[in-house]
Amino acid sequence: MSNFFAKGPDYFSLFEKGIGISCQAAKVLQTSFTDGRIDKKEITLLKELEHDGDKHVHYCSNLIADAFITPIDRSDMMDMVRAIESITDSIDDIGNQIYMMHISEANETTVKLVDLIVKSCEGLCTLMADFKQFKKNLKSIKQMSVYVNHLEEEGDAIFSEAMRELFDPANKMEMIDVIRLQNLYNTMENSLDYCEDVADIVEQIIISNT
Repeated sequence: MSNFFAKGPDYFSLFEKGIGISCQAAKVLQTSFTDGRIDKKEITLLKELEHDGDKHVHYCSNLIADAFITPIDRSDMMDMVRAIESITDSIDDIGNQIYMMHISEANETTVKLVDLIVKSCEGLCTLMADFKQFKKNLKSIKQMSVYVNHLEEEGDAIFSEAMRELFDPANKMEMIDVIRLQNLYNTMENSLDYCEDVADIVEQIIISNT
Protein backbone atom coordinates (compact mmCIF):
# COMPACT_ATOMS: atom_id res chain seq x y z
CA MET A 1 0.00 0.00 0.00
CA SER A 2 1.07 3.64 -0.36
CA ASN A 3 3.14 5.51 2.24
CA PHE A 4 0.05 7.62 2.91
CA PHE A 5 -1.84 4.61 4.32
CA ALA A 6 1.28 3.39 6.08
CA LYS A 7 1.13 6.52 8.27
CA GLY A 8 -2.43 5.79 9.48
CA PRO A 9 -3.96 2.83 11.33
CA ASP A 10 -3.04 -0.59 9.99
CA TYR A 11 -6.55 -1.48 8.83
CA PHE A 12 -5.49 -4.87 7.47
CA SER A 13 -4.28 -5.88 10.92
CA LEU A 14 -7.90 -5.58 12.04
CA PHE A 15 -8.79 -8.48 9.78
CA GLU A 16 -5.82 -10.49 11.00
CA LYS A 17 -6.77 -9.97 14.62
CA GLY A 18 -10.41 -10.88 13.94
CA ILE A 19 -9.60 -14.13 12.17
CA GLY A 20 -7.03 -14.85 14.87
CA ILE A 21 -9.86 -14.85 17.42
CA SER A 22 -11.90 -17.17 15.18
CA CYS A 23 -8.93 -19.53 14.83
CA GLN A 24 -8.35 -19.56 18.57
CA ALA A 25 -12.02 -20.48 19.11
CA ALA A 26 -11.76 -23.28 16.53
CA LYS A 27 -8.69 -24.72 18.29
CA VAL A 28 -10.42 -24.57 21.69
CA LEU A 29 -13.30 -26.50 20.16
CA GLN A 30 -10.89 -29.05 18.69
CA THR A 31 -9.18 -29.50 22.07
CA SER A 32 -12.52 -30.15 23.74
CA PHE A 33 -13.12 -33.04 21.30
CA THR A 34 -9.71 -34.66 21.82
CA ASP A 35 -10.43 -37.88 23.68
CA GLY A 36 -13.95 -38.84 22.59
CA ARG A 37 -15.73 -37.22 25.51
CA ILE A 38 -16.46 -33.51 25.05
CA ASP A 39 -14.68 -31.37 27.64
CA LYS A 40 -17.44 -29.03 28.86
CA LYS A 41 -14.96 -26.85 30.78
CA GLU A 42 -13.08 -26.22 27.56
CA ILE A 43 -16.35 -25.41 25.78
CA THR A 44 -17.08 -22.58 28.25
CA LEU A 45 -13.96 -20.79 26.97
CA LEU A 46 -15.73 -20.26 23.65
CA LYS A 47 -18.06 -17.68 25.24
CA GLU A 48 -15.07 -15.57 26.31
CA LEU A 49 -13.67 -15.67 22.80
CA GLU A 50 -17.05 -14.74 21.36
CA HIS A 51 -17.06 -11.68 23.64
CA ASP A 52 -13.53 -10.82 22.47
CA GLY A 53 -14.82 -11.02 18.89
CA ASP A 54 -17.73 -8.69 19.72
CA LYS A 55 -15.41 -6.13 21.31
CA HIS A 56 -13.14 -6.27 18.27
CA VAL A 57 -16.07 -5.62 15.92
CA HIS A 58 -17.12 -2.56 17.95
CA TYR A 59 -13.55 -1.26 17.90
CA CYS A 60 -13.31 -1.79 14.14
CA SER A 61 -16.67 -0.13 13.52
CA ASN A 62 -15.65 3.01 15.40
CA LEU A 63 -12.22 3.15 13.77
CA ILE A 64 -13.58 2.73 10.26
CA ALA A 65 -16.43 5.20 10.85
CA ASP A 66 -14.02 7.88 12.11
CA ALA A 67 -11.41 7.31 9.39
CA PHE A 68 -10.69 10.20 7.05
CA ILE A 69 -9.75 7.81 4.29
CA THR A 70 -9.37 4.02 4.12
CA PRO A 71 -7.27 1.78 1.84
CA ILE A 72 -10.37 -0.02 0.57
CA ASP A 73 -14.06 0.88 0.57
CA ARG A 74 -15.52 1.28 4.07
CA SER A 75 -18.51 -0.94 3.31
CA ASP A 76 -16.17 -3.68 2.06
CA MET A 77 -14.15 -3.39 5.25
CA MET A 78 -17.24 -3.70 7.43
CA ASP A 79 -18.49 -6.64 5.36
CA MET A 80 -15.18 -8.36 6.06
CA VAL A 81 -15.24 -7.57 9.79
CA ARG A 82 -18.80 -8.88 10.14
CA ALA A 83 -18.10 -12.00 8.05
CA ILE A 84 -15.15 -12.87 10.28
CA GLU A 85 -17.32 -12.29 13.35
CA SER A 86 -19.87 -14.74 11.92
CA ILE A 87 -17.20 -17.48 12.01
CA THR A 88 -16.49 -16.86 15.71
CA ASP A 89 -20.22 -16.64 16.49
CA SER A 90 -20.90 -19.90 14.67
CA ILE A 91 -18.16 -21.70 16.62
CA ASP A 92 -19.71 -20.36 19.83
CA ASP A 93 -23.07 -21.65 18.55
CA ILE A 94 -21.53 -25.13 18.35
CA GLY A 95 -20.68 -24.83 22.04
CA ASN A 96 -24.25 -23.67 22.74
CA GLN A 97 -25.66 -26.66 20.88
CA ILE A 98 -23.46 -29.02 22.89
CA TYR A 99 -24.68 -27.45 26.14
CA MET A 100 -28.39 -27.15 25.29
CA MET A 101 -28.68 -30.58 23.68
CA HIS A 102 -26.77 -32.37 26.48
CA ILE A 103 -24.23 -33.72 23.99
CA SER A 104 -21.32 -35.32 25.83
CA GLU A 105 -19.51 -37.47 23.28
CA ALA A 106 -17.76 -36.76 19.99
CA ASN A 107 -18.13 -39.07 17.00
CA GLU A 108 -16.23 -39.55 13.76
CA THR A 109 -18.33 -36.95 11.91
CA THR A 110 -18.01 -34.21 14.52
CA VAL A 111 -14.25 -34.75 14.82
CA LYS A 112 -13.84 -34.51 11.04
CA LEU A 113 -15.96 -31.36 10.78
CA VAL A 114 -14.13 -29.65 13.66
CA ASP A 115 -10.78 -30.52 12.06
CA LEU A 116 -11.99 -28.88 8.83
CA ILE A 117 -13.10 -25.75 10.71
CA VAL A 118 -9.61 -25.46 12.27
CA LYS A 119 -7.91 -25.96 8.89
CA SER A 120 -10.20 -23.36 7.29
CA CYS A 121 -9.46 -20.79 10.01
CA GLU A 122 -5.72 -21.46 9.75
CA GLY A 123 -5.98 -21.00 5.99
CA LEU A 124 -7.81 -17.71 6.46
CA CYS A 125 -5.08 -16.52 8.87
CA THR A 126 -2.51 -17.11 6.11
CA LEU A 127 -4.77 -15.45 3.56
CA MET A 128 -5.23 -12.34 5.75
CA ALA A 129 -1.48 -12.01 6.24
CA ASP A 130 -1.08 -11.96 2.45
CA PHE A 131 -4.08 -9.65 1.99
CA LYS A 132 -2.12 -6.74 3.51
CA GLN A 133 -0.05 -6.67 0.30
CA PHE A 134 -2.74 -8.08 -1.96
CA LYS A 135 -1.39 -6.58 -5.19
CA LYS A 136 1.88 -8.46 -4.64
CA ASN A 137 0.32 -11.65 -3.30
CA LEU A 138 -2.46 -12.32 -5.81
CA LYS A 139 -1.27 -15.86 -6.59
CA SER A 140 -0.92 -17.03 -2.98
CA ILE A 141 -4.23 -15.41 -2.01
CA LYS A 142 -5.97 -17.20 -4.88
CA GLN A 143 -4.41 -20.53 -3.86
CA MET A 144 -5.50 -20.13 -0.24
CA SER A 145 -8.99 -19.06 -1.28
CA VAL A 146 -9.32 -22.20 -3.41
CA TYR A 147 -8.02 -24.27 -0.47
CA VAL A 148 -10.68 -22.84 1.91
CA ASN A 149 -13.39 -23.42 -0.69
CA HIS A 150 -12.16 -27.01 -1.12
CA LEU A 151 -12.40 -27.59 2.64
CA GLU A 152 -15.98 -26.31 2.58
CA GLU A 153 -16.82 -28.76 -0.21
CA GLU A 154 -15.20 -31.57 1.78
CA GLY A 155 -17.36 -30.56 4.74
CA ASP A 156 -20.48 -30.62 2.54
CA ALA A 157 -19.73 -34.21 1.52
CA ILE A 158 -19.16 -35.31 5.14
CA PHE A 159 -22.35 -33.51 6.22
CA SER A 160 -24.41 -35.11 3.45
CA GLU A 161 -23.28 -38.65 4.29
CA ALA A 162 -23.74 -38.05 8.02
CA MET A 163 -27.32 -36.84 7.53
CA ARG A 164 -28.09 -39.82 5.31
CA GLU A 165 -26.79 -42.13 8.00
CA LEU A 166 -28.80 -40.35 10.70
CA PHE A 167 -32.08 -40.91 8.86
CA ASP A 168 -31.31 -44.45 7.68
CA PRO A 169 -34.11 -46.62 9.15
CA ALA A 170 -31.68 -49.53 9.35
CA ASN A 171 -29.73 -47.71 12.08
CA LYS A 172 -32.84 -47.46 14.31
CA MET A 173 -31.52 -44.41 16.17
CA GLU A 174 -33.49 -42.80 18.96
CA MET A 175 -35.28 -39.71 17.61
CA ILE A 176 -33.84 -37.48 20.32
CA ASP A 177 -30.32 -38.48 19.27
CA VAL A 178 -31.19 -37.78 15.63
CA ILE A 179 -32.37 -34.26 16.57
CA ARG A 180 -29.28 -33.60 18.68
CA LEU A 181 -26.83 -34.63 15.99
CA GLN A 182 -28.81 -33.03 13.15
CA ASN A 183 -28.61 -29.64 14.89
CA LEU A 184 -24.93 -30.07 15.74
CA TYR A 185 -23.96 -31.14 12.20
CA ASN A 186 -25.91 -28.20 10.74
CA THR A 187 -24.14 -25.70 13.00
CA MET A 188 -20.72 -27.13 12.18
CA GLU A 189 -21.47 -27.04 8.46
CA ASN A 190 -22.55 -23.39 8.86
CA SER A 191 -19.11 -22.56 10.30
CA LEU A 192 -17.45 -23.89 7.16
CA ASP A 193 -19.86 -21.83 5.03
CA TYR A 194 -18.87 -18.68 6.92
CA CYS A 195 -15.18 -19.45 6.34
CA GLU A 196 -15.88 -19.75 2.63
CA ASP A 197 -17.76 -16.41 2.74
CA VAL A 198 -14.67 -14.64 4.10
CA ALA A 199 -12.46 -16.08 1.35
CA ASP A 200 -15.05 -14.98 -1.24
CA ILE A 201 -15.18 -11.43 0.18
CA VAL A 202 -11.39 -11.15 -0.08
CA GLU A 203 -11.56 -12.15 -3.74
CA GLN A 204 -14.37 -9.66 -4.40
CA ILE A 205 -12.41 -6.82 -2.79
CA ILE A 206 -9.32 -7.67 -4.83
CA ILE A 207 -11.34 -7.68 -8.05
CA SER A 208 -12.75 -4.24 -7.16
CA ASN A 209 -9.31 -2.80 -6.34
CA THR A 210 -7.05 -4.15 -9.08
